[in-house]
Amino acid sequence: MWPPPSSNEIDMDCPQCSKPDVIEIEHLLPDGTEVRFFACHNCEEKWWNRDGVDIDVAQVLEIVRQHRS
Repeated sequence: MWPPPSSNEIDMDCPQCSKPDVIEIEHLLPDGTEVRFFACHNCEEKWWNRDGVDIDVAQVLEIVRQHRS
């Protein structure tokens, strides 16, 4: 269902520290791209995902930048 809830706790282990203390936040970017932001409460690792593939925050920012002009 879109739009999703602004954030939710998920059953996922952090890829860095293996602790199950990860939050997921779903975002809809200006071009319609759906991305997910993940953050570990334990070790503070952060990562982004699009269509099941990890992406760099620079890619997310580039999409946003391109649609601000």
